[in-house]
Amino acid sequence: MDSKVGKTYDCSVLKIALVFDNCPAHPKEINQKLKNVTVFYLPPNTTSKLQPMDKGVIKKFKIHYRKRIVRKVITALENNQSKPNINLLESISEISKAWNYDVTDRTIRNRFAKAGFFSAMRIWKVRRTKTTFL
Repeated sequence: MDSKVGKTYDCSVLKIALVFDNCPAHPKEINQKLKNVTVFYLPPNTTSKLQPMDKGVIKKFKIHYRKRIVRKVITALENNQSKPNINLLESISEISKAWNYDVTDRTIRNRFAKAGFFSAMRIWKVRRTKTTFL
């Protein structure tokens, strides 16, 4: 396989669950070549109740990202430096750190369990890989 995913994982055993809400932009059919992908469509008007990323993961991520930025500003001011100008590259770096180190696997598992996708015990073995920003 030519993709980075193909080089990192044995795609023949990788199972993927893709969850779509009822947005009209989402495809109704997935390419048949994607044998290990199972697509689930959420029923209409249930996205806000079922979607786990909206039920805490994104909120937690934003809190950690903001903490990192505020900590940078406070550190600069405590060292009698001017307020730092945070450029796009630094911002992306802080986003990556907040996601990879501050939002834990447990947070994600608990949010999916709370949304009713799995029982907490059943998903205990699910592991998240670190996200790399290129």
